[in-house]
Amino acid sequence: MAATNLNIGMDLWNASSAEADAPKLRNNQPAPGAVNPPTIMGREVALGEQWIQDERDLKRQKRKQSNRESARRSRLRKQAECEDLQKKVELGNESQTLREELQRVLEECEKLTAENNSIKEKLERLCGPEAVANLE
Repeated sequence: MAATNLNIGMDLWNASSAEADAPKLRNNQPAPGAVNPPTIMGREVALGEQWIQDERDLKRQKRKQSNRESARRSRLRKQAECEDLQKKVELGNESQTLREELQRVLEECEKLTAENNSIKEKLERLCGPEAVANLE
């Protein structure tokens, strides 16, 4: 099995033209009996590797953008959830205030009903039953 070198083509950028054109072994030594390939072939390899790197960069950029959008959606969801909770608290407070107001009004109604009955009894004692009957 042939050894792979992840730095394939880097020789073109880091070495002189003559060194870059010669095939190398794993330890960066020229292969015995190796013939220098044409310069065009080296450029094609470099362009191919550059294309692969560009593809990787493009995928990385897409992934970053996707992550940004996902984070934005997450923040919006969290904000909406926070607003919903705030609304629930406000509605709960309003509900409690309305219950207290209802209780106060019911107590006032009972008080007025009792006072009204007391006045009717007093009127009946002073003026007779027909005076109360005329009121209703």
